[in-house]
Amino acid sequence: MTSRPRPRLTGPEEGAARPDFSVVVPVYNSEASLEELHSRLAATFASMGRSHEVVFVDDGSRDGSLAVLRSLHDRHPGQIRVLSLYRNQGQQTALMCGLRHCSGEVVVTIDDDLQHFPEDIPVLYARLQEGHDAVFGSYPRRNGLLKNLGSRLVRRLVHHIFDPPEGLEMSAFRLIRRPIVEHVKAYRTSFPYLSGMILDTTPRVANAPIRHQERRYGRSGYTLPRLIRLSFNLLVNYSALPLKVIGWVGMGVSLIAFVAGAVFIARQWLVGRAPAGWTSLAVLISLFSGVLFSMMFVMAEYLSRLLTEVSNRPAHAVREILD
Repeated sequence: MTSRPRPRLTGPEEGAARPDFSVVVPVYNSEASLEELHSRLAATFASMGRSHEVVFVDDGSRDGSLAVLRSLHDRHPGQIRVLSLYRNQGQQTALMCGLRHCSGEVVVTIDDDLQHFPEDIPVLYARLQEGHDAVFGSYPRRNGLLKNLGSRLVRRLVHHIFDPPEGLEMSAFRLIRRPIVEHVKAYRTSFPYLSGMILDTTPRVANAPIRHQERRYGRSGYTLPRLIRLSFNLLVNYSALPLKVIGWVGMGVSLIAFVAGAVFIARQWLVGRAPAGWTSLAVLISLFSGVLFSMMFVMAEYLSRLLTEVSNRPAHAVREILD
């Protein structure tokens, strides 16, 4: 670990001027794209005549990404901030870490793989200037079948939980005004979801059409299993729907059990014989046991996450900050 002056941990020092824009970039195994991403960001803001900073958050990369970021920081003092996390925490946690260390009046979030065009920032900004608090880039989805299913599941859950404006498409390429960023930073959760936090804060959000290209470097971190895990996190952390579902299922199973018991008792009294064998009993016990264990799993998940939140455990640990 290099010995460097210890920088400040939050925004600019009191009295310091904020840059017009902060760009927050979660980085994971993207050494091949970082130089080009930075140069295109710098050219974009130069063409806009706006000041900016770039906050790179290295999310436990296993390649040479951190070395590239250190080189960029040394060659562009005052323009680049680098935060290195001890371990991979996921894109959403890395984004929240970057938001807590950026200072611009408008915050841009963008992926590190150049699938988003930095040159489209003026398009998003023009839409933001129409009076919106946040703007998401929208583009046609061209992923594989399984990943599209996972993405569609996430979008359906977001629409169910946060009730966004009709037709809103969400993406990782977004512009957010500073007051919304400050409100989002106030969240104290170990399971963040930035788009949901924005929608939970303001309904004044919109889309702007952007370009999107195929991945040129590396592989996507959002695999189908991760999208399913994200869907589960959305359900458990931002919705009581699972609890409501298991409540209704419990009532339904209780009703079935009551009816089945009444039928068996009636057959004993009216017909004078019990059901032949133990098949019905075994089926009912298996059914009820499965339902009860499913309920216990959901309840245990809520309790474990509640324990995590109450324990006030930090969502991320920063190894190194280059300011």
